[in-house]
Amino acid sequence: MYKELIISIIIVALIFGLNYVTQKNTDITVETVTEKLNTVKNSALEEVPNKDKVASDINIAYDKWEELDDIMAYYIEHDELEKVKTALTSAKSYIEVEEYKESIEAIDNCIYILDHIHEREMFTLDNIL
Repeated sequence: MYKELIISIIIVALIFGLNYVTQKNTDITVETVTEKLNTVKNSALEEVPNKDKVASDINIAYDKWEELDDIMAYYIEHDELEKVKTALTSAKSYIEVEEYKESIEAIDNCIYILDHIHEREMFTLDNIL
């Protein structure tokens, strides 16, 4: 009787502990990439955008996503991660051809998807039910 109770308590503690770790990782990743994307967006929204600065900023954001994406792939649906990568690739492509309005739309889409992932992975009553 006691052995089953102890095992159950350990399993519940592990579930909550791992959820805490994955939630913190998701928070850090979403915050970091969103910050980088806002930097790109602000650079692209300048009256006369500096092509090299905007291209450099999007490459930094893309590389940061590539770095952090590998860890998130363990516990988040790959479809959601692919949507972020697609939006980032679109933004990068638009910036390369100097279509800044379209790149801003792709950046906004990427930020929206990141926020969706963040809200979806939160440990809330709505997500449990």
